[in-house]
Amino acid sequence: MAKDDFDMDFHFDDDDFDPKAFLDGEDGADIDLSEFDDVPSGGDKLDETVADGYDDELDLSGLGLDEDSDETVDELDLDDILSPKAVRRNSQEHDDFGTNKQEDDSDFDGTEFLDDEDDQTQAAPEDDSDFQSAPEDDTDFHDEPEDEDDYPDEEVEDKPARHRKEKPEKASKPPRERKPKEPKEAKPNVFTKLYDLYFAPLTNKEALEAPVDPANPRRRRRKTKSQIFKEVYLPPLIACVCLILILSFVIGAISNAIEKKRVNDAIKQNEIQASISNAQAAEEEYQRIMDEAAELAANYDYEGAIEKLDSFPDIANYPDMSTKRAEYVNAMNSLVEYKDYSQIPNLSFHVLIADPARAFNDKELGGKYNQNFVTIDEFSKILEQLYANNYVLVDFDDFVNVGQTVNGTDQFEAKSIFLPQGKKPLMLTETMVNYFEYMVDSNKDGVADAGGAGFANKLVLDENGDIKAQYIDSSNNTLTGNYDFVPILEDFIKAHPDFSYRGARAILAVTGSQGIFGYRCNTSYVSTKGNDFYEQEKAGAIAIVEALKAKGYRLACYTYENGKYRDMNSAGITADLQSWTQQIKPIIGDLDTFVFAQASDLSDYTGTSFNVMYQTGFRYFISNSKDPSTEVNNTYVRQKRLMVTGETMVWYKERFTDKGLFDPNMVVDMTARGNNVPKAG
Repeated sequence: MAKDDFDMDFHFDDDDFDPKAFLDGEDGADIDLSEFDDVPSGGDKLDETVADGYDDELDLSGLGLDEDSDETVDELDLDDILSPKAVRRNSQEHDDFGTNKQEDDSDFDGTEFLDDEDDQTQAAPEDDSDFQSAPEDDTDFHDEPEDEDDYPDEEVEDKPARHRKEKPEKASKPPRERKPKEPKEAKPNVFTKLYDLYFAPLTNKEALEAPVDPANPRRRRRKTKSQIFKEVYLPPLIACVCLILILSFVIGAISNAIEKKRVNDAIKQNEIQASISNAQAAEEEYQRIMDEAAELAANYDYEGAIEKLDSFPDIANYPDMSTKRAEYVNAMNSLVEYKDYSQIPNLSFHVLIADPARAFNDKELGGKYNQNFVTIDEFSKILEQLYANNYVLVDFDDFVNVGQTVNGTDQFEAKSIFLPQGKKPLMLTETMVNYFEYMVDSNKDGVADAGGAGFANKLVLDENGDIKAQYIDSSNNTLTGNYDFVPILEDFIKAHPDFSYRGARAILAVTGSQGIFGYRCNTSYVSTKGNDFYEQEKAGAIAIVEALKAKGYRLACYTYENGKYRDMNSAGITADLQSWTQQIKPIIGDLDTFVFAQASDLSDYTGTSFNVMYQTGFRYFISNSKDPSTEVNNTYVRQKRLMVTGETMVWYKERFTDKGLFDPNMVVDMTARGNNVPKAG
């Protein structure tokens, strides 16, 4: 057993340690020496007994206990035995190296001393004179001695070379025999070290316990699990927790930095996109306003066009817009006041003929169609001539201002129309926009068919929301297109926007007995066609009404039964208007314009009949005459329209030519009419 191992328990090298005092004191009193009573006198058995209490063998032969000695352990002088000098002496007496010291220093090989592991563990002899200890440094031990006292037989040259005596050649030493190097033990890896660090206290609990001292059989207390945890596991756990917290902080900081960068990048990208979007939106808004202003200006509404441009917030940065505004201001200032509103003509048409051959060759009504109606081609030519003659389409609202009296009644007054130099106002009217059954339904079953007289059968909306006319040709094909007044006029205004003053359109007058705009929306059809048919027709009529009003058309009543009010008393007029109110008003809404049917008019605008009509809500009254005129009174407006028919275009051409409206000779299709247009008697 090594010296250090021995000192671990007894600390003999400590100067303050007194074995006798220890044995006599409180700590020594606790040692039970009775176990030494049974120690046999023989040296071998004593060695075995002592070996049981120590980790290494302890040879007690040097204690002076001979086999024949009667001394017991109790009789031994412990002070003498346990003294450091005695221990060293005992070790010297049993040291093989010391007892067999080589007398010839020249034959001494230091490697043999170093190679003897047992000898290396022994203590140095007490007397330094009897034994020369080996050097502590192995490298110095193998070198040649520097002091000649160590090797008296050898001469050491310590003088200059010229005084140096020739040294006798020393006998060469035999070569050293080197022991093969033992293979290096494999170092445990990191995981093994970690395992041993954390789990060794649990797997090798005995290693944590103090060894039993033969002189002191008391055991140290076994460490508890809590102590093992506190000493072994808690510090690394705390370190791990701290590491985790630090890593969490670092990772969190990095994550926050990355997220902040991402957010900042997203904000910048959004700002760029917003800037681009704003620029695009501004460009789109600029183009939209420019288009709308151009449309208003084309309809002579320069004031509205200027207001539209001024609504753009950044007009100063758009030179084109500023230039247009200046152009509109100049155009507005150049408008001329049209004062004579009384001479504003109103050209009136019935529904147009889509197929002249079928209409004029109708056995029953062919002559009437030829006399009182105009074809779609003739109407298109009339529009072209009107436009060429500088006529502009206007509405009542353009030259009539409506106010309120103190009594709450409507009060009317004329106002000026401002048009470019040379332009003249014009009004248009279409009547009988019902498409009567006798025109389109040959078998009177409520559904248009190929047996009709060549007229359109209803107004419809196409896939673009534009108003078109539905027509069934002679082959029973249902077609949609410009087969009547409204779609033709719409396309013409689209091509010539300056033909309409501030969006003005025509007046459309309908009766009610067979529905409106080709839809059989009278309750009388419920008994014959069913309620579903009625509801469907009603819905279609409402859709057309809304579309027409949105376009700017003025809707008017053409009586309910197509009656001649001149020949009817107030009671008859009342009954007719009641039917209108019940059947048509829920679909078409409130109307303020009335067109007299059958070339009639009221003889008195102060009598009972007029009061009935006024109480119904009508304020604009339109009759017909060869001399069109307009009258604006305080409580109503009265106008006379000029009928455009086959008869008037052939037999009364001057009505149109004298006023510079159009030339019937360039319009009437005499080929289609068979060179024969009937004339009224």
